[in-house]
Amino acid sequence: MKVSFGAPDEDVLKPELLTSLIKATEGTMLDSCGLSGNRWTAEMNLAHARKHGFDRVGSMQMLDEKSDIDMPVKNGYLLKYARTGSHFDEYDTLISVFKFRMHFLPALDGAIKNVTLCLGSRSGKCLIHSGGTDPNHYHDTKPDILEKSFADALRAALDYKNNWAFINVIDSYEPEDSCKGTKNTGNIGIIASRDPVAIDQCSVDFVAETAENAEVRAAWEEAHQVKMLEYAENLGCGRRNYRLVEIK
Repeated sequence: MKVSFGAPDEDVLKPELLTSLIKATEGTMLDSCGLSGNRWTAEMNLAHARKHGFDRVGSMQMLDEKSDIDMPVKNGYLLKYARTGSHFDEYDTLISVFKFRMHFLPALDGAIKNVTLCLGSRSGKCLIHSGGTDPNHYHDTKPDILEKSFADALRAALDYKNNWAFINVIDSYEPEDSCKGTKNTGNIGIIASRDPVAIDQCSVDFVAETAENAEVRAAWEEAHQVKMLEYAENLGCGRRNYRLVEIK
């Protein structure tokens, strides 16, 4: 179960939402190390996970605790491979569960990010941020390069493990960017799909429809690199068109 254990003071997914899913699947919660100093090692990340309460709902593992593996990118834009931790090879069924946030970090914070940048080991994160040119250092990359790298890394993850499901939780959070007219949209709901492109497009639509007009929405989507969905669709990772079925 690919989740994000988060930084020390980050508003992360509520662990208790995972309780029934973990019990039903006997799943293990997975994450990878970060590039920031407080997420540099496996133990640092597990300490944050315990602080947020993930240890109270199930077992946890850092994928890159020991070493890395490379996942080939077939016919991608920039990357030749995506890189994650070697423990990833131990699992054949993956569920991505992520707290969706549009007005947070520059790149769209959804299912695609969870199974690309967040799945990546430290070296894998550097590859995505550099457009495949540097596995050792962080780069502040142009949006177009980063969007294509996300699409490439998604293609690699889907090819390497072909049994994925995706869940986005859209609940209350305070926007942390400078986009015009943003607000806390409250608890919208939980979306599930076998299609990572469709689920992120649907999540974007729920949040973006709160924009005051089409011009503001377009500015939001550009600021948060929503074009990665188009690039991912072009690589055959999923479709932006979807049919929403409500379950009560």
